[in-house]
Amino acid sequence: MTHRVVIVGDVIDDVHVVTEGPIRPDTDTLADITVRPGGSAANTACWLGSLGDSVTFYGRVGRDDVARHRVEFERFGVDAALQVDESYSTGTIIVIVQGSTRTMLSDRGANLTLDVSGLDFPGETPPEVLHLTGYSFFHRDDTSDLLRLMDRVTAAGGDVVLDASSRGFLSDRGAEWWWNIARHATIVRANEDEAEYLTGHSDDEKACAAMAAHGVMAVVTLAEQGAVCAEPGGPATRVAPASLGPEGLVDPTGAGDAFSAGLIHARLAGEDLVEAVKSGVVVSAQAVSQQGSRPLSPQTH
Repeated sequence: MTHRVVIVGDVIDDVHVVTEGPIRPDTDTLADITVRPGGSAANTACWLGSLGDSVTFYGRVGRDDVARHRVEFERFGVDAALQVDESYSTGTIIVIVQGSTRTMLSDRGANLTLDVSGLDFPGETPPEVLHLTGYSFFHRDDTSDLLRLMDRVTAAGGDVVLDASSRGFLSDRGAEWWWNIARHATIVRANEDEAEYLTGHSDDEKACAAMAAHGVMAVVTLAEQGAVCAEPGGPATRVAPASLGPEGLVDPTGAGDAFSAGLIHARLAGEDLVEAVKSGVVVSAQAVSQQGSRPLSPQTH
């Protein structure tokens, strides 16, 4: 079977810290600490799998973690082609959650040596959608293998969905560097901080339109305020937020990853950009209404 979505990117072990108050320097602060599988691209793959889509994931982990992570992907029906790194351990991120804010301390580990230069798509046919995140580009001097992958999909008429991922890492490389990569995509998503950095506009609609001026469909996610999207040369369209669960905002970790899954799910169903963004908002609301960055369990269809 040819999988309709291919996702390439990070596999991470998240050390998830939810504090019971402000962190007190030089002394103790009570917190709930859990270790969970994560990684932006891997999270999106699992959310898509939970929505019933056929997904192939390509990533890289340390030797001792291959079986454990493969089992996690299998829970959501994701076919994980995991490369094994003999020198680096699996990437690790400490995620510190305080209310609606997150602080992340990142060690990307084996993700830094992911090599897709010889990647063969399932069934030897490019997928309908390829998804990548900025994390796969930030700390690599040579990104030509990833760019060739993107071009193979667009040449076959598919979507390439690219997430900006991190304002901090974007600022390390620069907006021009980013747009030289993003022009190979068809849909580019950024949160409001990333969009402001990439365009210089603090107004969300102007930032979204400026992103679309680079020849891509642009999406700016706005947390509890929904999202804004624009086609190249078109006006920005606002999409209202979706309702949260009964407990409200529980954990914002992975909200953007879930959004991308909802958007891709709708694109596979033939929806236009606005309807796809509405789907992304709904899945993102589901994600932030629970603990953790992945679905609590596979959904039934």
